[in-house]
Amino acid sequence: MKQIFQKKDVSQKNVWLERVFQNSYSCCLILGFICNLAVETLSRKSPIAAGQYLVQKPFIFFYNSLIIAFTLSAALLVKRRAFVFSLIFAVWIGMGLANSILLVFRTTPFTAVDLRLIEYAFALLDRYFSVWQLFLLGGLLLAAALVLAVLFLKMPKQESVAWKKSFAYVIVLFFLIRWLTWVGIQTGLLAKNFGNINQAFRDYGFPYGFSSSLINTGIDKPKEYSVDSMEELLEEVTDRPIYHNTNSYQEEVEETDLPNVIYLQLESFFDPGYVKGITCSKDPLPTFKEWKETYSSGFLQVPSVGAGTANTEFEVLTGMNLDFFGPGEYPYKTILQETTCESLAYNMKELGYCAHAIHNNEGTFYERNKVFSQLGFDTFASIEYMRIREVTPIGWAKDEVLIGEIKKALKSTEKKDVIYAISVQGHGSYPTEKLENPKIQVTGFAEDTQNHAFEYYVNEIYEMDQFLHDLAIMLQSYPEKVMLILYGDHLPGFGFEDKDLKNGSIYQTEYVIWTNYPLEKQNRDLEAYQLSAYVMKRLGCQNGILTKYHQLFEGKEEYLEGLNLLEYDMLYGEQEVYDGKNPYQPTKLQMGTEPVQIFSVNDSEEENCVLVRGRNFTEYSVVTVNGKEVLQEFTNSFQIKLYQTILKDGDLLEVHQIGKDKQILSTVKKIIQKESK
Repeated sequence: MKQIFQKKDVSQKNVWLERVFQNSYSCCLILGFICNLAVETLSRKSPIAAGQYLVQKPFIFFYNSLIIAFTLSAALLVKRRAFVFSLIFAVWIGMGLANSILLVFRTTPFTAVDLRLIEYAFALLDRYFSVWQLFLLGGLLLAAALVLAVLFLKMPKQESVAWKKSFAYVIVLFFLIRWLTWVGIQTGLLAKNFGNINQAFRDYGFPYGFSSSLINTGIDKPKEYSVDSMEELLEEVTDRPIYHNTNSYQEEVEETDLPNVIYLQLESFFDPGYVKGITCSKDPLPTFKEWKETYSSGFLQVPSVGAGTANTEFEVLTGMNLDFFGPGEYPYKTILQETTCESLAYNMKELGYCAHAIHNNEGTFYERNKVFSQLGFDTFASIEYMRIREVTPIGWAKDEVLIGEIKKALKSTEKKDVIYAISVQGHGSYPTEKLENPKIQVTGFAEDTQNHAFEYYVNEIYEMDQFLHDLAIMLQSYPEKVMLILYGDHLPGFGFEDKDLKNGSIYQTEYVIWTNYPLEKQNRDLEAYQLSAYVMKRLGCQNGILTKYHQLFEGKEEYLEGLNLLEYDMLYGEQEVYDGKNPYQPTKLQMGTEPVQIFSVNDSEEENCVLVRGRNFTEYSVVTVNGKEVLQEFTNSFQIKLYQTILKDGDLLEVHQIGKDKQILSTVKKIIQKESK
């Protein structure tokens, strides 16, 4: 009797499971609701917060559940319905988990753009996770893969698919979601563009936020966009004098009157004194604060918090407002892969400058090794072309190395130079362990781990402030005029909210314009996309349509509307402002301010050893012979020693600069020519 009952019970379970997946139309909706609740619980890190979200915003919650249900409806079109349901459900849970983890290290949520950065994420895992955490993550991924494999083998398979009914259901869901999207946007319950992406994901839900970042990319065509509207706008920009209220504008600026211009974008740099309730044992930014009092300065409104360096960079370099792009979009990974763009570098080169980019981090991160060509730079020195002598406890290069690199760039040409330097020392993730003998101690956070992490950060930016002092000493004695514009790219990822800061905004950093020559002090608050136009105005220059536009229309009622038109026309439209043809051609970007060179290749006194002599070798230099890497030792920037190597006439020896992601950034070649005996 017991055995019969057990068999009957198992049979009933299988029948119930089969009926559930046969009635998959309701199953989509039920699973969508459950999955959405789980995803929001992960994103908000609290089932109570997820429940409050459901109660307070029922339309948004059920709308997001429909989005998930729509993706689950793909299972209706296959025989392995139960497995596909499980797979899609697992993908959503995985994205919710990824979002939850990312929000620990940065303020911005997980978006579709992060999928484009996955290769870089793997390269940085060791800087964000301990060894045991990496093992745990690997174990979870392996367990998930095994569970899915078992489900694939064990879950029931439909005998047939009701194609017409299933397609009809999918189509109905699709159009229902589109209609609800329209209703939500028209009523203000949903937003198409996100000013604050973190807040938008909380207000509108993770499924809608992520889906928007996947679908809504680029700049939508403005309703006012036409040939006539662009001609009218261009006429206003080009015909009106820029400095119509002053006599300070010169039609032509003598090249000799212009300084070398250095932009210094400081990683996660801001004044800890703005955090309410936090006390530092001594001022971590004495140099920066002194400069704020002495030189032109102000708040800088940036487009990201905790991460997104490349987006602040994009706004400063191009003068374009990222609010018009898709939510969470990185133009470096989208439109700038396809086209050039008016930029600071192109504009300054019209004035006779040479344009250099410098970054003490990997050259392929955000694909800068490709994008900087689209932005008009002549050279790009990344970490693979530097001698890094000091790194932070979590492995980021210290910023002091930038002093030598900036000096090298200034001396590399006879022309005036514009340099865009990007620092990395202040980068997270910030360790939660107590520092031994920190120079500055921090108190005020509720938890010790928060104090320890912020204390680590404060001590790093203290060193960054010392770097600014040392950089100024070098530039003060430089024989030419120099203007240095320095600013923070975004706040560090500590989860601050507006109410936590004395200035009341997590999107504000600060900038200072330092010079080694007299320049009138001005205090102005700016958007990041206004900074380069403002600097050009201080130089008495107006090169570039966007530069002219910012200088003319900033503060006017039609300012943002016209900027939207210009950005769309330049990147996605008919380029009417350029007479239909983009005038900017990609540059032949030289990696390294000074290129790697091979002078000679000679046999060493040691048996089967070869000495490769040249210049600008680094620890990232990799020598190959006929395409195969050989055993080698980096001696110094002038020599690499090869072991177990015998070269013969006609062999091809190459020195590659290769980053941690194994991508080759540059190659220099030499054909071996043995002297005949």
